[in-house]
Amino acid sequence: MRRSRWSLVVGLFGLIGLAATSADALQINAVYDSSVTSRSDFAQIKSAFGQAADAWSNVLSDNVTVNIRVSWGSVGGYVLGNGTLGGSLDALYGYATYSQMRGWLSNDASTADDKTAIKNLPLLSATAGNKFVLAGAQAKALGLLSSNNNAFDGYIGFGNGVNYDYDRSNGISPGAFDFVGLAEHEIDHVLGHFSGIGDGYATAFDLFRCANGASTFSNVAGSYFSIDGCRTNLATFNSTGSGDRDDWASSSTSTDIQGAFLFPGVQYSISSADITALDVIGWGAKQTGGFSLSLPQFGSITRAVAAVPEPSTLTLLAFGALAMVLVRRRP
Repeated sequence: MRRSRWSLVVGLFGLIGLAATSADALQINAVYDSSVTSRSDFAQIKSAFGQAADAWSNVLSDNVTVNIRVSWGSVGGYVLGNGTLGGSLDALYGYATYSQMRGWLSNDASTADDKTAIKNLPLLSATAGNKFVLAGAQAKALGLLSSNNNAFDGYIGFGNGVNYDYDRSNGISPGAFDFVGLAEHEIDHVLGHFSGIGDGYATAFDLFRCANGASTFSNVAGSYFSIDGCRTNLATFNSTGSGDRDDWASSSTSTDIQGAFLFPGVQYSISSADITALDVIGWGAKQTGGFSLSLPQFGSITRAVAAVPEPSTLTLLAFGALAMVLVRRRP
């Protein structure tokens, strides 16, 4: 399974800094539109999506509310083709300079991984020409956007014509896709796990892409995620097929939620690399390093591919110099 993306410029703004709230726990506010609430399996969908949301709330300590609109057959007004697993769209704010981005990450650093990451960030010269953006949810975690701003931070949609398994209590049925894992993966992207490489901008996550022992802002085969100056490979990025280049490399035996490809009959789980990735871009991680979830094993997804989007209008409230939305699709 793969996913791709679209971006859409929707507005101009001025940067605002707001005080961060005290750390407690992430709250995900899922708003289901009529395409979901009208379904006969809505109760199962809501329960399964809630498990995916709780998975991130259980490992991230920032006291912010992330608002996500959930749809069926579309995402943020973009139609998902029949058989598409799902897709996500993020509210992006920018543009920021590298100095600004580094300053925000430095001010937010609290965990050992944060401090390692800040110490080993690339030299300013290595980021020349890059314009940085933030996901709305990430901006809340960094204290740049009000923690209870009620605008939608992201949109997630699930496709028609797919056999989803909503109940993990007895594993994932053969031929069915792990719905909790799919939702978990898409929520991760809304929280800020995405790249701007190839889209004309950069993200905080791009600062931790390495290849051949050095930082890179290119989709180089064999590139990997590292927070210690490219010495330690925490996860290898996908470089095959149409899978996202900011997802991890995966196969039919992989179970990491951030794998680039999702397979039927497989239950996915959050890895320490997934948590570290969000930790170093501004989220407070309750646990990192060798962490594994238990009872149910909350999972991940891969991204979906959809049909060409139909025209739609989308209004966002934002704080950056430029706001965009990013759609990720998964077939």
